[in-house]
Amino acid sequence: MKKKAKWTFMVYLAGDNNLSAAGDKDMGEMRAVGSTADVNIVAEFDNAGDRGTNRYHVRRDGLCEQVVPLGETDSGSPEVLLDFVDWAAEKYPAERYALILWNHGGGWEPLEIDLIAREVGARDYNEREASERSATPMGRAFFRPTLETIFGLPSPDDRAICSDDGSGHSLDTVELGKVLAQAVDKLGQPLDLLGMDACLMSNLEVAYQARPYVRYVVASEENEPGDGWPYDAVLGRLVAAPDLATPDLAAHIVDAYIKSYVDRNYSGPVTQAALDLSRVRDLTEPLDELAGSLIAAMPDAAPEVWRAQRKSARFWHNTLWDVSHFCEELEERTADGGVRRAAHDVRAALAVGPENCVIAEGHNGAKVERCGGVTIYLMPPLLDVSRYYGELDYSQDHRWLAMLEAYHAA
Repeated sequence: MKKKAKWTFMVYLAGDNNLSAAGDKDMGEMRAVGSTADVNIVAEFDNAGDRGTNRYHVRRDGLCEQVVPLGETDSGSPEVLLDFVDWAAEKYPAERYALILWNHGGGWEPLEIDLIAREVGARDYNEREASERSATPMGRAFFRPTLETIFGLPSPDDRAICSDDGSGHSLDTVELGKVLAQAVDKLGQPLDLLGMDACLMSNLEVAYQARPYVRYVVASEENEPGDGWPYDAVLGRLVAAPDLATPDLAAHIVDAYIKSYVDRNYSGPVTQAALDLSRVRDLTEPLDELAGSLIAAMPDAAPEVWRAQRKSARFWHNTLWDVSHFCEELEERTADGGVRRAAHDVRAALAVGPENCVIAEGHNGAKVERCGGVTIYLMPPLLDVSRYYGELDYSQDHRWLAMLEAYHAA
C-alpha cells in the first residue's frame, strides 16, 4: 500500500471561462512551491480555448511534473469533480485532505448556458435568454445540475424569478452537499479543509449543508477579485510546516488572502473567513432565538428588520446579508427587548476566536468594514422567498424560513 503523505491539497480549477488566465497565474503560484514528500499539490485545470483539461501533480517550477491530459470536460459536472477526487485519493493518499473549489467566479458564458438550455429542452427558449441569465446570479452557479433544474422550469418568467430570488444559490448549495457526501465516500474520511476560491460562499446555509462532510471551511462573503487566493503564500506555509494544525492553516489562508490585496493597494472590498463546522450549532441556536423573537414581534418588527437590512452589508443581488452587521443594525433599531437580546447573542456567537465557529476573519474596504464573516439568506420585502430555500438542510432543521415567511406576510 502506498505510503500516505501528511496532506493532499486538491485544487479544482473550473477555468473554461473568462478567468482562464487567472488560472494560469494560480498554477504558476502553486509551482513556485511545488509538492514534497509530505505535501501533495494536485490540480485539475479546465482551460479556455483548445487546451482542454489536464491533471497535474504540481512540482516546483514545473520540473518533472506529471500531467494527465483529459481532453474536453465539463468542469461544472459533479461527476468530473468527483473523478478528480477519486484519482487524487488513489494516486496521492494522505492523512489529511484539502479540496479547493476554484469555480465559475467569472460566470458561465452565454454559449455554455445556451447549450444546457437546448439539452434540457427549455420551453419557449431563445438565445437572448442565455445572455440574460449569464448576467444574473444564476450565472455564478457552481454546478451544471443547478442550471438544468432552472431551465427545466415551464416558462422564461419562472426562470427569471429563479435567477434573481436566490433559488440558484439554494439549488447549488443542495448540489454541493450531494457532491461533498460522495467525495467523502471516495476519500474514506471527512475533508479536513474545504476552500472556496470563488465568490459569495462564506454563507451559513452553505456551511450547514457541508457540516457532515467537512471539518473547516475557508470562503469569502464578497465577490472575489480575479486573482483569488495567493497560492504561493498559502502553500509555502503548509510545505514548510506540514504538521500544522488544520485550524491554523485555515486562519493562515484568511490572513494571507487579505494581506495579498492590502499589499497591492487593491481598491475594492475583500473578505475571507475560516469556519469550524463542528461549532456551527453555536451560531444556529442564537439565530433560532432571534427568529423566534422576530416571529413573535411581527408585524411590528417588519419595518425594523427592513430598516436594519437597508443599512447592512449585502451581496448576491441583495439576497445574502452579513449576519453580524444586520444584527448590529437590528439591535440599535428594534423596540422589542427580546429581539434586541437575541440580536446581541447572535453577534456574540460570531466573535472570532480559536474556540468559536468563526476561527478567523478578515476584510478590507468600506463596504465590508462591519462584516463578521458569515452571510445568511434574507430576501427583502415585496420579493418572494425562493421556492427552493426550504430544500436546504438549514431551512429544514431551523426557524429562519418561518421567520422569513412571517416577515414577508407582514
